[in-house]
Amino acid sequence: MEKTGLSPHKELNDPTKLAIINEEDCYPKPSWMLNESVFDTTWVIGKTGYALEDNQNLTRRLSFAKNVSHNEKLTDKINQYLLEDIRNSLLYLNTKGKITRAERASDILRTTCHLIVHANELQGLKNQKPIRSLSEISFEHVKDYLLSFNVEKHNFDKCLDIILKRWNSKSEIDWGSLKKSITLTSRQFKSLKDKLIKYLESQHEGFRSEIGYTAQYPNACIIKFDINYDLAPKVKTISNEISKLHALFTARPCQKYKFRHPVQKLFSSGYTIFNEVVEPEKTPLMPVQISLYTLSSALHFVRAYGPSLRKYLSSLNKAEKTLIDSNGAKKQVDNLRKYQNMAFKNTPIPDALYDLNITSWRYENELDRYKNDFSDGISVGIVVRLYIAAIWILIASFSGARTTSLITLRRSCFVQSPIDGLFDLILRIPKSSERWELEEVHRPIPDIIYDYGLEFAAFVSEIEERRGLVNDDKESYLFTRMLNARSSTASTYRLETHEHQKAFGRDALDDCLDTFFDWIESPLKNGKRWYARTHQFRRFFAVLYFNFTDGEGLDELSWFLGHANLDQTFHYAEVDPTDEWIEEAELTIAKIGASLNKHINADNAIHTIVNKARKTSNISTVIEPLVQKLISEHKEKNKQEVRFCKIEGENVFFYFIDKKGN
Repeated sequence: MEKTGLSPHKELNDPTKLAIINEEDCYPKPSWMLNESVFDTTWVIGKTGYALEDNQNLTRRLSFAKNVSHNEKLTDKINQYLLEDIRNSLLYLNTKGKITRAERASDILRTTCHLIVHANELQGLKNQKPIRSLSEISFEHVKDYLLSFNVEKHNFDKCLDIILKRWNSKSEIDWGSLKKSITLTSRQFKSLKDKLIKYLESQHEGFRSEIGYTAQYPNACIIKFDINYDLAPKVKTISNEISKLHALFTARPCQKYKFRHPVQKLFSSGYTIFNEVVEPEKTPLMPVQISLYTLSSALHFVRAYGPSLRKYLSSLNKAEKTLIDSNGAKKQVDNLRKYQNMAFKNTPIPDALYDLNITSWRYENELDRYKNDFSDGISVGIVVRLYIAAIWILIASFSGARTTSLITLRRSCFVQSPIDGLFDLILRIPKSSERWELEEVHRPIPDIIYDYGLEFAAFVSEIEERRGLVNDDKESYLFTRMLNARSSTASTYRLETHEHQKAFGRDALDDCLDTFFDWIESPLKNGKRWYARTHQFRRFFAVLYFNFTDGEGLDELSWFLGHANLDQTFHYAEVDPTDEWIEEAELTIAKIGASLNKHINADNAIHTIVNKARKTSNISTVIEPLVQKLISEHKEKNKQEVRFCKIEGENVFFYFIDKKGN
């Protein structure tokens, strides 16, 4: 790879003082990087949740050749000071443990370059020289960059009017021409474009994506774009940008030309600089009727069709191979469709699959891949998609795992304990580990989920073996891309594929779920159907657990969900502050109080109690019961009770309230 000849520098002991830097010294190469040299202008980096193991197919490229101004890239010689300080900053942050995953480095690099582009466009408007170092970025540059995420309504209305008059679909829109019709920086126009697309897809059917499955009904769990509210920036977006820009300030010890702005101190959040922001969207909770109907349908599908479907696919594969071998083997691959049609006609469909009404093996054309009318029968390809959705629903509903954890499940994820004979699911939990290669944990699952999971794993193996791929279950994904339509029906002789080394995509999973909800004819409400997303089953698990445990077991649920603390569980499950949860709230306050260095979000009365307990001892086992005792005394003396509510971010605020009747 191309090298620039520039060296990263050592950390300086005092960030406020310049020092002589030895250009031969450098920071160590990150563990998530495959390059031999950090000086390469393109880094080959690992993906979170994937073992690196020198496998180029499980990596991505991080290029420093990004735009920093019009017709200029970061890697151009004239921007060498910017490149050196930015690259050194990423290495420094990694060395100091501020970056633990490759994606974070990519995010910081991208935001930094966006800031520089924005600053240079502002410089151009004032006929001033472009930015050539981090130290030249001013406070106004940073502030205006954050403000650029807001969309002015008059700009939105003007561009929307132009679009609706000139174009009839999203693919027709000439965004370059549209940008010329309005005076905005690139960053401002990007925000405007994002809002325009969301509005058009929400309000105008002709502008919706033409790729993917088209659901039969409007989605009941999607909130339509509100022009009067949704033009404001998302509070999480601004907080993330602030965090990434502050990382530059954190890394100033390694910078020759230092970034001067402690962004998190200047702008604590989006609330600091915007009158209005879009609050984080809560994960919609599926109605009980829909949840139970979906779960029952998924259980029925895997029980009734799973084993027979695997055997049927095996028979189809053997029939196809026999036809190809007897007609000239590899040179006859071009006639694959003909042989597959013959194999389908000559292979009896098991009686157990009769209700599926399978009428073909593969899609006749590209449009059939996303057909949403099942009245005239379905292909084996659609049956595979239904099977994927059913297994996903079961595993997600009974494990409460995040989407990332489920996507990266290995085919060997279903295990039985030799000690107690019970069954576990081996997951990778993204938020419980600081390591870029995610930590593996065990979560208990019912025995029937274990059985159905093993059957699905065998089904996946059958698809891979058809392509001549024999892989160790520990190295293969349960939801592998070999399950997609192209791979599952491609020629057995076309083995140039790495799909088995990649996990199924989220969009593809959503398509499978949409297909399943239509196929099972999920109940409608006001002419709409609830099409659940991959992550909604996690919340379903949490709410179900709360109800089935009669208000007990909050610690266990927090462990199940992989939360760092109970505050996060309180927020996630949105527990109402009723009497049954008061005791759990008090226990949480006591646990936080026992952690001497941990801040508690609470009113003055609770802060006084926690501080009083902490002054008596530095031993957590002494502090915790003391906090509980002081809370009880306060409640008795003041006739009050503990309550809690969600506040900004993922925190919970605890407070006292007068008892009813007082």
